[in-house]
Amino acid sequence: MPRQTPEELGIEPFIGDAVVPRPATAKNIPPHPLLNNDGDSRIHNDHYNTGVYDRPGPTSPAIDVTTHLLGDLVGICAEMTILRNGYVLGSCFIGNAEASISVTLVLFDNENLDIVAERVIGPRPFIPNAAGGAYFTVDNDENIIIGPPNNLQQYHIEVTGGVPEFVQDYSIDMSSHIRPNALLQDSVLGYQGRLWFMATTGEVGYVNLETAAVKTVDLASDLDDCPLADDTEILQNSIAVDQDGIYMVTCAALYRISADAEGEVQVDWRTPYDSGTTIGGLLPGSGTSPTLLGTEDDLVTICDNADSQINLLVIDRASGMEVCKQPLFRPGESATENSSIGHGDDLVIANNGGFKGPFALANTMFPGLERYRVVRDGDGNPTGCEQVWKNDTAIINSNQLATKSGVIWGYGADPAVTDTDLFYIGAHDWATGEEIFRAYIGDGRPFNPIAGQVHMHPDGALYLGSLGGVTVMRDITE
Repeated sequence: MPRQTPEELGIEPFIGDAVVPRPATAKNIPPHPLLNNDGDSRIHNDHYNTGVYDRPGPTSPAIDVTTHLLGDLVGICAEMTILRNGYVLGSCFIGNAEASISVTLVLFDNENLDIVAERVIGPRPFIPNAAGGAYFTVDNDENIIIGPPNNLQQYHIEVTGGVPEFVQDYSIDMSSHIRPNALLQDSVLGYQGRLWFMATTGEVGYVNLETAAVKTVDLASDLDDCPLADDTEILQNSIAVDQDGIYMVTCAALYRISADAEGEVQVDWRTPYDSGTTIGGLLPGSGTSPTLLGTEDDLVTICDNADSQINLLVIDRASGMEVCKQPLFRPGESATENSSIGHGDDLVIANNGGFKGPFALANTMFPGLERYRVVRDGDGNPTGCEQVWKNDTAIINSNQLATKSGVIWGYGADPAVTDTDLFYIGAHDWATGEEIFRAYIGDGRPFNPIAGQVHMHPDGALYLGSLGGVTVMRDITE
């Protein structure tokens, strides 16, 4: 991707010091019986959407940058996962000036970002959301489940004559089960093998992969509580799943959905939140996917979209009752398009207040990174939340925890540079929230991730999808 060097810009390549590892406790969530449990099955790393890797990340502030340009109009890979052979898998929206945008599965060589395999799997309208193929699921056999734009599909990687290719296992047309203007937002295997899905227009349900039967429930009535939404913007973000059901956010409420004893889809509970009267991010309502957490494996969290100042909400997973509600960041400078890190009873959220849209400058986003902890009584029952630390100057607009180093990694544009975007990778201490270092990565629109997150390789490298393509950031080696 076109990139000015620090020397050409007259800036320092990095600020700060090398990481001195201060490991956090390892991630401890129940394994999914059908998914890849190595931290690489979903958009936020795993089926709980924890945003946590048991990996180290880089150590040096001197970062080596390698990029791959994917499209002259757009080439963003919102989700990337690491396969067991080390290769990097992405679902990418790729568009060139002479062609419409397509959803493309891309397999990258993790050393040099060369494309090892790719397959166009469907067209996608040019709209500013993640629906229609941004999210995918990797099962324990490394099959890839994805929905572009209204077909549930599965692929596997087959090597013939030393050359890998994506091979389709099935494609299920869902158009008769969702509204004509719908896109599939997300899909995931449940613990019992049901293929759960949700559509932007409010349909939620599952496919029985053995019988092909489809069961659904319609949540479109939530439009009544979303004055800014239209009939294509009800369901958004991604699904979290545990043994009891799936969790998703509409433009008005957080839900837990499950199948009853007869296999019918049921709403276990619905917890409304303040959806506000303004769009704080890409779409009306919450910008967060649900994150499951808790030392007792009992909580779920999202952020609302309250006007002026959003709130972190922690909800009891069994009842849907509110455990705590914590205002975030600063009035008038508070919003998020990123889900919380959920690690034990701790949560960390990054600020995306000031976000102006996917093709606007990213330097308008306000800084901020905050950590909270759920408070429990002597019997282990949650009674509220307390602030652990607050960093009002952190310029990372996304967050992922590396437990092996105790570092929160994120990426953002320097708000002090107003005429262009200068993007940095940032390392912050999990224990204190203090910045360890930030290193310049790239400039301008190609490096804008639309508040997207980094993805962490077991070898310590960080990968990021942005409007121009893919970037890998790793320690410089002599």
